[in-house]
Amino acid sequence: MSDHPDERSTPVSESSDNYPSASRRRVLQAAAAAGGVVGLSGIGAAQFDTQTIELGAETSGWQGVSPDAIADETNPTLELEEGTTYEVTWENLDGAAHNFVIVDSEGEELERTELMSEQGETQTLEFEATSEMAEYYCEPHRATMRGEISLGGGDGDEAGEESGDGQSQAFFQSGTEIGVRTIAEGMTAPTDMAVADEEQNRYFVADQTGELWVVTDDGLQDEPFLDVSDRMVELGTFEGDYADPNQDYDERGLLGIEFHPEFSENGRFYVHYSAPSNDETPDGWSHVEVVSEFQANEDMSQGDPESERVLMEFQKPQYNHDAGPMAFGPDGYLYVPMGDGGGANDNMEGHVDDWYDGNEGGNGQDVSENLLGSVLRVDVDQEGEDRPYGIPEDNPLVDSDEGLDEHYAWGFRNPFGISFDSDGRLFVADAGQDLFEEANIVESGGNYGWNVKEGTHCFSTDSPSQPPEDCPDSAPDESPYDGQEFQDPIVEYPHIYQEEMVGIVIVGGHVYEAGQVEGLDGKYIFGDWTADPSREEPAGRLLAASDSDGGGAEPMDGDASGNETAAMNESAGGNETAAMNESAGGNETAAMNESAGGNETAAGNETATDAAGGGEEQVVPRDELWEMEELQVAGTEDGSFPYFVRMFGQDDDGNVYVLANQEGTPTGDTGAVMQIVPPGEGDSLSMPEEGEAGAEEQETDENTTEDTPDEGNETAGNETGMNDTATDENATDDA
Repeated sequence: MSDHPDERSTPVSESSDNYPSASRRRVLQAAAAAGGVVGLSGIGAAQFDTQTIELGAETSGWQGVSPDAIADETNPTLELEEGTTYEVTWENLDGAAHNFVIVDSEGEELERTELMSEQGETQTLEFEATSEMAEYYCEPHRATMRGEISLGGGDGDEAGEESGDGQSQAFFQSGTEIGVRTIAEGMTAPTDMAVADEEQNRYFVADQTGELWVVTDDGLQDEPFLDVSDRMVELGTFEGDYADPNQDYDERGLLGIEFHPEFSENGRFYVHYSAPSNDETPDGWSHVEVVSEFQANEDMSQGDPESERVLMEFQKPQYNHDAGPMAFGPDGYLYVPMGDGGGANDNMEGHVDDWYDGNEGGNGQDVSENLLGSVLRVDVDQEGEDRPYGIPEDNPLVDSDEGLDEHYAWGFRNPFGISFDSDGRLFVADAGQDLFEEANIVESGGNYGWNVKEGTHCFSTDSPSQPPEDCPDSAPDESPYDGQEFQDPIVEYPHIYQEEMVGIVIVGGHVYEAGQVEGLDGKYIFGDWTADPSREEPAGRLLAASDSDGGGAEPMDGDASGNETAAMNESAGGNETAAMNESAGGNETAAMNESAGGNETAAGNETATDAAGGGEEQVVPRDELWEMEELQVAGTEDGSFPYFVRMFGQDDDGNVYVLANQEGTPTGDTGAVMQIVPPGEGDSLSMPEEGEAGAEEQETDENTTEDTPDEGNETAGNETGMNDTATDENATDDA
């Protein structure tokens, strides 16, 4: 790496003629591309000491601008001459977070610019070509924005490792074959599903656009059970500085539905939706997440919109990381997940300081100033002195002077999907940012690491795509944390494996307990929003994980409910929480002991071999995780799932349902609910015709990793709710 690479960043107005790359690409379309390889060693060598390359940066790939040989080429190969000085100037075309990185054949960084996320801004990197240079890419979008560098006219090494037969190995092993049978369709973007305690055979499905639909044996009823669209935010219209005002992607909406365990007697049910800012919303913040109780009418055929009783309001600084479904536990309490506030890194406006000085922020570790980044537990059958719900007396921070009583577990980025199995185990998926997705078994008082860690890996707000080598493995030995150890996930997977996209935003599901599909009982069924790195194509993944120790629930009998078992086993499943000292005390610690003596996590936590990866170095600690597989969908050409995975549901018999659609934004009517069935009983599925679905998303956050719903991850899409892969404050994440 050169000691002083020349890096310049310049905003450019829309009317500027200095670097109109989009129009320039059109002008140069007729230029010969010759396979996208550009030889720069001889261009103007007699006239110029420095050779110039111009590119456009957008999530779908680097776009060649000049010289002519790379005009309109995506991710062109750059042919350089050792010892020659080059200037790479690139323009941000889409407002997502981008930078320019050059690495050697081992992936070691040689040159790197800072992230830049303002649309129209340009950046220049000057460097001297060396023989080590092998590839260039954008850190947040390395799966799609990646090209080869060839020295002296060579062809460049192929990226990615291959197995002995020349084929790249998939991260997930091929798993159980299933079928999916559509039981309802015609929604926009289904976000949650619930079954009430009643004799009627009907399901309730929340639609992101505000309708709560009833599904019977005849399909979707014509009129919704409840419609809260008139009290929601206007989807696609944003307040605050984080979202791109022109984007269509949105993680807000009607996000959760749950029925009281005694619904047949009291008619009460609970919804989670996104409301506009109110008098309590700080200036410049986005919106309010609301959890409300409603009452059904006398014959239980409709919900009464006038019966709303607001239980909880969460002021949200950014539009994303809104979590989604809620769940009643076997103890009768309502468990409410909530994201860290949104944006990326958990360090933007509205993200408070916590105990860890190594990172800015954040709400994930804080338990004293707000309820964000946590799973909350409340008693909806009681009221407190100053709140419309009660606090269970065994909530972990009840006896702490500093911690807020509602907290049940914390250290979450965007908890996206919550469920109990018949053993009382609480499963929560957490959408990651740049690199990793995870799912956890959650226990009282557990700390799941964000934003000190992303999954099992260390996390840095300064370099989100480059995990630091060390970070703490526990919180401070002071109240209200009392030295609690971080809990590692049972499921973890990377966004990218051997240069192939694995996923963007995890979507939490349920343990399958129906006993109908061979090889599926006792496995945790979950998914990923889409594996398409452009976030335009419906390429969801249906996944499963099983406890390698043989744990897991038995098939359910017809009277049992996965969410309403008699007792909770709070020590099940490999996520063991160290006992917390709940005495009173402060919330801040003077210093962390970050020495090498057992209190730190080494970056990557990687062991020598990858159990499913052909003996190659693993990117997640597979031997410490549940065994993961990708379910094979009968009725498609290759076993894939040609939908965006939105969420999962479960009925009283333990059947699992996939909530999906074929649009990446809350538009259209492609939403469907599909039951997982034996492979011979499912529907035939196909990709939508070009132009029918998969509208391009205009998010500015990555992963959004999306946090996307993070999203998505917040890579773009930011992140689906998901998961955001964005690595810059101005980038929008998915989920």
